Parts: sequence; structure tokens; C-alpha cells
Amino acid sequence: MIALDMKALVNRADRVLYGVVESSATHWTSDHDAIYTDVTVRVQRSYKGAVNPGETVVVRREGGNIDGVGMKVFGAASFTVGEEVVVFMEKRGNASYVVGMAQGKLRVATAADGTKLVMAPEISGIDLLQTKARPSLVMRTRALEDFEAELKTLVRASQPGAK
Repeated sequence: MIALDMKALVNRADRVLYGVVESSATHWTSDHDAIYTDVTVRVQRSYKGAVNPGETVVVRREGGNIDGVGMKVFGAASFTVGEEVVVFMEKRGNASYVVGMAQGKLRVATAADGTKLVMAPEISGIDLLQTKARPSLVMRTRALEDFEAELKTLVRASQPGAK
């Protein structure tokens, strides 16, 4: 998989949001050849795209379990009901997917002191293609406040006419 830094995630995303996972529903494709899971997220903050706090969005991920059959897609983002997440989303066809698979879904945890932390992406089990010019693009765990400051700067810079 090609490694994406936060700038690349922002540039590819049509929506970037912080929210809480409310539910997930697994389905077969219409031809019954593959499984996908639609995850509903209640928006708490929107950084990019037309979505307001309190609304829900649905993000699709590859794989899931249904009818006693499971399909695992290595590199696909995973979600847990009740989990706080930052999600970079892109429209593909009639559904929204996580940008860069697991790279575009970041879990938000609460430290013992109450500080919100944006965790590094959960990308174990996948190899990221990196170059000498871009040796390490994987994001690190950091305070939500610091993450949001950088994110807002990148979103502004990605807007048409931004300099």
C-alpha cells in the first residue's frame, strides 16, 4: 500500500470529521461476490466537507462477516461501536470510503489526565511503500489539540485558491 501523510489524506478526502461510531451493518455486494460493512458515525466536529455536528455519515469498509461467511481485507480500516474516530473520507461511486484504507481512520483515546489523543493508524499486517524522499509518512500519536491545529492548516491550504 502507498504510504500517505496527513497532507495527502486531506487532499484526497472530500470530508474529514471527528465523531463516534454508532453502528455497523454488513452486506453482500449485489452479485454476492464480496462483503462490505457500512459504518455509521455521529459527527462531533467537521474539518472538511459539508457535514454538521450531530449529523450522521456512513463510511464503507471492505470486508466483514455475514451469513456465517467472513471476508478479511488486509489494510481495511476497522471500527468498533462507541469508538471515537477521526475519519478521512472519499466518495467512490455511490458510497464513501476511508482514504488510504486503515491510514485514514484514526482512533481518539482519552488519557488518564483527560487529554484526548489521536492515535497512530492501526496498520499492522500491511506493508507501506515508502521512498527515499519520503522515508516515514506514518502519523504518530499526539494530542487532539495539536493534531487539529495541523489538520485545519492543511484543510485551508487544500481549498481552491489557497496559497
